[in-house]
Amino acid sequence: MCGTSTSSAPDLPDLIDLIIRPGRSSLVDSDSEELLIREVGAASGRIGKDTITDPYRLRGALYRAQQAEPGQLLVSVNQESGRLDALDWPQVAQLPGSLALGAAGEPELAKMAGLAVAGQLRALGLTWNLAPVCDLAARPAASAVGTRAFGSDPEKVATLAAAYVRGLQRGGVAATAKHFPGLGGIAADPHDTAPVADRLTPGALLPFQAAVEAGVACVMVGSHTVRALDDRPALASQRVIRLLRDQLGFEGVVVSENLSIPSVNEPFGGLAEAAVAAVAAGVDLVMLDSEVSRGGQDFTQRARAIRRRAAVAQALAGAVSGGRIGRGRVEESAKRVLVLRRRFGLCPGTARPAWEEANAAAERAAERIATASVATVRGSHLLPLNATDAVAAVRVPDTRQRRADSARLAPDLLPAALGAHRPVLPATAGAVLPYGVGAVVIYGYDTRTADGGSAASTEAARWAGRGRTIVQVALGDPDDLAGSPADVLVAAFSPHRFSTEAVAAMLLGHGHSYARVPVRGATW
Repeated sequence: MCGTSTSSAPDLPDLIDLIIRPGRSSLVDSDSEELLIREVGAASGRIGKDTITDPYRLRGALYRAQQAEPGQLLVSVNQESGRLDALDWPQVAQLPGSLALGAAGEPELAKMAGLAVAGQLRALGLTWNLAPVCDLAARPAASAVGTRAFGSDPEKVATLAAAYVRGLQRGGVAATAKHFPGLGGIAADPHDTAPVADRLTPGALLPFQAAVEAGVACVMVGSHTVRALDDRPALASQRVIRLLRDQLGFEGVVVSENLSIPSVNEPFGGLAEAAVAAVAAGVDLVMLDSEVSRGGQDFTQRARAIRRRAAVAQALAGAVSGGRIGRGRVEESAKRVLVLRRRFGLCPGTARPAWEEANAAAERAAERIATASVATVRGSHLLPLNATDAVAAVRVPDTRQRRADSARLAPDLLPAALGAHRPVLPATAGAVLPYGVGAVVIYGYDTRTADGGSAASTEAARWAGRGRTIVQVALGDPDDLAGSPADVLVAAFSPHRFSTEAVAAMLLGHGHSYARVPVRGATW
């Protein structure tokens, strides 16, 4: 164990500093960080992907931060796999997301996914993952959940979530079950509004209970209100947090949803008041932003974020001195955060896995998961497609209806994957197809329209009944298949390399699929 111990009671500012993320230390060596320290009094505590542009630079930057840290370096990241991956550089193997694991239905694959992601993250110097999502999927899919969930069956989701947690933490990375007490069935996006539900979806607590029993290090409490539990947002509800502590038996770190999101903090009157309300209710660590971000912020914006953090710290100190929060409440949270750091943080001399080996292991895991998860929803008897005809690949552009989404930046890989088996003629939606085309493969990642329809299904309808086999592939949420007249419907759950290769192999090679879309209420 690294770091120094002291028998004296820590000062209140030091305690408060422990329970706010991001921290105030510099994670990268840069002139702008030095300027922030000189002019604002602290570094940003964040890593912007506009300055760190590949995993090799990130590994080096965090190695230097690790050696400079007097205690344990603990840096968080959103690396859920599938739809939301902060580390979405081309050099990083991307695993299919949770709904793909639900489609495969094999707990061993979920554990493998957690272990593979842990290997990648720990090799880079990241030892706290804000995953897995333990919310239940619904039909139609909630824009904030979708493929981030393992499915809609509470018991199956619980089994997979627990397996993922075990794999991730076995690999030395803290897991975070989110978004307690469950976003399942809530259609509103917390990034846009403050969601309110009358009651929890039946079985909503089971995945969190399973994660707790698996030893999950952290639980993130959401910003939504469940009236059956309390009339306050969950992250500021003593009743909700007592439910987590007393009924589920959770003893780890309770983390807030990102309080910097306006729709999250506005119901409290702003960021500082939201933080005070959360800590008073029992939250141990208030998240003001993720520590690995897309970047793109100029000096003024980063300085403003540091000042907001200072205002939160000042508000928490004022709440303690004014009696709104007991000092013991802050000490309790700081103690839990220190336990988290000691368990998962990196000391200056701690060895890390080799990046190349860890990423290669993740590639192998991604291939196995993709092969097991691609599901034929309709038309399996038509597969594999005719062995002689050329295939038209028609990409339907994204409608950008879903947020919290890095997978939309993935390259268009399906035509090349199909081309490994058969001549392929790429085409655009609405175009006239060239002569000699047999089957038409219509595909997209996010094609849901504002009225709840699907642009990809509309394109499929344009070709239906013309004597060709029409295939529609959903590379994202299977909701995109709704209402489609296509002869063959395929849910891939991911636009990344191994998922597109698995789709191509099923359509043009072996033709077999044993996976099932793990969401109840889907009608095709």
